[in-house]
Amino acid sequence: MKNSNLPVAIIGLGKTGVSVAKYLKINNKNFIAYDTRENLKITDEIKKYVDSQRIVLGKLEKSFIDKHDYFIVSPGVKIEKQFLKKIIKNKKNIQTDIDLFNESCNGKTICITGSNGKTTVTAILEYVLRKMGKKVKAGGNIGLPALELTYENYEYNILELSSFQLEMTKKINCITSLITNITEDHLDRHETLENYINIKHKIFNNAENIIINRNDNNIRKEKVIYKYTFGSDEPKNNNSFGIRIKNKKKYIYHGNKKILEEDEIQLIGLHNLVNICSCLSIIQSIGEDVNDALQYIRKFECIDHRMEKFLYKDDIKWINDSKATNIESTISALNSLDENIILILGGKSKTNNYKKLNEIIGKKVSALILFGECKNLLNREITSISNIFLADNINAASEKARLYAKKIIEKESMPVCILLSPACASYDMFESFEERGILFKKFVMENYS
Repeated sequence: MKNSNLPVAIIGLGKTGVSVAKYLKINNKNFIAYDTRENLKITDEIKKYVDSQRIVLGKLEKSFIDKHDYFIVSPGVKIEKQFLKKIIKNKKNIQTDIDLFNESCNGKTICITGSNGKTTVTAILEYVLRKMGKKVKAGGNIGLPALELTYENYEYNILELSSFQLEMTKKINCITSLITNITEDHLDRHETLENYINIKHKIFNNAENIIINRNDNNIRKEKVIYKYTFGSDEPKNNNSFGIRIKNKKKYIYHGNKKILEEDEIQLIGLHNLVNICSCLSIIQSIGEDVNDALQYIRKFECIDHRMEKFLYKDDIKWINDSKATNIESTISALNSLDENIILILGGKSKTNNYKKLNEIIGKKVSALILFGECKNLLNREITSISNIFLADNINAASEKARLYAKKIIEKESMPVCILLSPACASYDMFESFEERGILFKKFVMENYS
């Protein structure tokens, strides 16, 4: 960031915006923070880094563009086209916290994105590298904002990056970058699948090593130079990881060498075997010992809000998969389970095409509990089962699920799985998918444990 007589504009005072304010204050930069939420609560954390006279709340006016040369935009903020056009016309600079990270980070950076699985892959990788004795920290879309990683000298910085973070980021230098997969998601913001795909591919632009998912046709293999691959099929060479099925059991292979079988790991489902393959590809690409990593992968347990089994009582298994905010993630969750499943679905819609769920729900689900802003849309779209119930909130949905589970147990004398895997965003009722999962678990534990 070049010097300017005008203050830097921070757009958005969420977690990322506050981390930018901290960074600019430490580096003695003059700034003003804007947030379109008129009733934003000014927390102690905000007060620590931003003077009250430097905070502007409410609708942004075009005139504010003339007051700044640099605009640091938080990922949750969508800049309107009228502002973008004026900023570009006046040759001003839009950056993100990832751009600032790129300017000042120490150590080697590993970048991970994707529609599904990116958080799991990031969490496994951080856990394994730390167990292998490396000084490592993950941030970005998971845990800490990216700039928090710049205050320590980590050997490896792992950035999980969402499409919102990549959208306006100019450059990320990294030793390895990987896209787990690309499926239709966030089109309420990005408008077309083509735009979304282009944004995801920005992660490859300045990477020393590019890792490709062999099975994903939305990843443009012909447009990048890559050495390492992973997938759900059989690997072809020693720079690839994949899955072989023998006698109905699944095994992870590195080239032609069997290295793990599904019963050895704590995570469930084919999608998690593929997540492990992608993690091992990263470990190989950065020159670390794959064989050493295997002992720690065997011990890794599920992350919060991703297929999290948190209670088993009275023949009812409760699973919190609140992080499933799109259709494909919910499909993966259902495919990983064999029990009688009661599915809790709903929230804020990202797409109107929930008919994709019909096939898997028809095969796997005994009853469906719908809640949230798009429950009526889901009720129209899901036609493959008749046992569908509507609920006003997550607590009511949990109670309806429990009552139906008791009927199944009494009738069939078989255990039941109640799965919260919403296939929707959480912002209709909750601050985040984390809050949704926490409140779901809290209600269940307080009332049924």
